[in-house]
Amino acid sequence: MDRFFRAFFIVISVVSVISCGKLNDDSIVYVFKGDVVSVSDFKLKYNLWLRQNNMSDSEEMRKNYLFRELSEKFLYEMGKSEGVEDIPEIRNKIDDFKRKTIVEYMSRRTKHEVYAIDDEAVRQYYIENKDRFLREKLYRLYAVRVSNKKKADDIAQQLRNGANIRILSASLSDDEILARNNGDWGLYSPDVMGESWKDDVLASFPGEILGPYLDSENFYTIIEIAGFAYKRHLTFNLAYPLIVEELIAKYGTEKWDEYRDRMMTEYGAKINVENLWWK
Repeated sequence: MDRFFRAFFIVISVVSVISCGKLNDDSIVYVFKGDVVSVSDFKLKYNLWLRQNNMSDSEEMRKNYLFRELSEKFLYEMGKSEGVEDIPEIRNKIDDFKRKTIVEYMSRRTKHEVYAIDDEAVRQYYIENKDRFLREKLYRLYAVRVSNKKKADDIAQQLRNGANIRILSASLSDDEILARNNGDWGLYSPDVMGESWKDDVLASFPGEILGPYLDSENFYTIIEIAGFAYKRHLTFNLAYPLIVEELIAKYGTEKWDEYRDRMMTEYGAKINVENLWWK
C-alpha cells in the first residue's frame, strides 16, 4: 500500500508541476530525470499513436497520453530501484525474450551462411521473377544514418527545426552509399521495412521526421517520407533478402540437416530417436 501511495504522489506531483505553470518554456512538454521532451517530439509521437490506434484527437486525449507516458516512466524507474527484474517470474520473462531474439537472429544468419547463395544466383532469380516484386504502393524514404546516438539526436532536432534532410545526409551520414545518394534511401514496401521503424512509417505523412531508430545494421537512422510511388518494382538491393529466403526454401533441408548434425556433435548433444515412439 505504501508503494501505491508513493507512486500516486509522484504522478500527482508531476501533474501539479505542469498544471501550475512551473515549467515555463513553451517549447517543452515535460522534463523527466533529465530527459527533455519538446512539443514537436511529443506531438509527433502522439499523432503516430493516434493513427496506429484509429483514435481521434482531443484535449482530453492529449492529457491522457501525456500522463500515460509519464506513468510508464516512473513505474519503470520504481521497478528498477526496487529490483523487480530480479523477481524470478520477471527474470524468466526477460530471459525467454532474450533467448527467442537471439535464436531468431542466429537462425537467419546461419541459414544464409550454410546455403552460401551467391549474388549471381540472386540476381538471376530477380531477373527471371521480377513481377514477384511488383508492389501496389511504395514509400519514397530519405534518411540520415550515423553510428552515434547523440549525433543522431542532434541531427533529428535540426531536421525538426527545418533543416534539409538531403543536405544533412550528404554531409553527415556514416552510410557512404546513402551519403553519395544525397539521403535518398529508395522505394520501400512494408515487407522490406525494418521492424524497428515500419509501424511509424506506415502511420506517418510526408514531411514528418521519424527516429532515430537503431536499425539492423547498427546505424541510428532518421527517416523522412518524401512521397509515394504506385505499381513499381522493388529494386534488386531491397528485394535481395526476400530472394535469399525464397531460394533457401527451394533448396530443401539437406544442407541444414548436415549442419545441424555437425553442431550436435560439436556441442556434445546425445539423442535417442527411438524413444520418440511412445504409445
